[in-house]
Amino acid sequence: MRQEALDKAREDPRGTPARILDAAEDVFAEQGYGAASTREMARRAGVPFGALHYHWGSKQHLWEAVFKRLGERTRETIMRNLRPGTTRRELSDNLVDSFLDLLVAHPNTTRLAHRMCLERRELHLKSVREMFGELARFGIGVIRDTMPDVQIDVPAAIFVIANAFIASLADVDGQEDLLGGSVYTSRPARERLRAELKRFAYRVFNVAD
Repeated sequence: MRQEALDKAREDPRGTPARILDAAEDVFAEQGYGAASTREMARRAGVPFGALHYHWGSKQHLWEAVFKRLGERTRETIMRNLRPGTTRRELSDNLVDSFLDLLVAHPNTTRLAHRMCLERRELHLKSVREMFGELARFGIGVIRDTMPDVQIDVPAAIFVIANAFIASLADVDGQEDLLGGSVYTSRPARERLRAELKRFAYRVFNVAD
């Protein structure tokens, strides 16, 4: 990953490095790593092909930068949106709301996580696993800080809940068939999923009915 290009993308969201990174995120989310074309990324970013390699160097560097930004965005958004609660039920609800709203607002997050699970390429797997490891540790810290008295295996709980979110938001056909619409565009479908995810979280976090 090229840190200088990532820093520039953060500083200027409309600049060339940021536009290329945005395009790369879309292409990776749609096609995965193996099928993704850097020429297509440059085309979508509206820049010469040489500009992509000048700023980012390679497809692997872009892949790593996309996941680095995804991790930062996830942590920042959840911490910004997470509301304090007085009971374990309220805390559980707030965690579900924060995570679901993040994933709906940034659909590529779920798509990229799903791609990572499907594509077991040693070329890029290590850096991506490190990013997800950092997010998992962040989630474990949030649970332990907000629910210090909960008697559960917190790492296992994070694993189960995160995969429930990823699977349910990645299954667009299932949303249409079983929820009556896409959770990304249909509020009733989204609220049905939200209610079930909250009930699921209650069981994981031992929240009394």
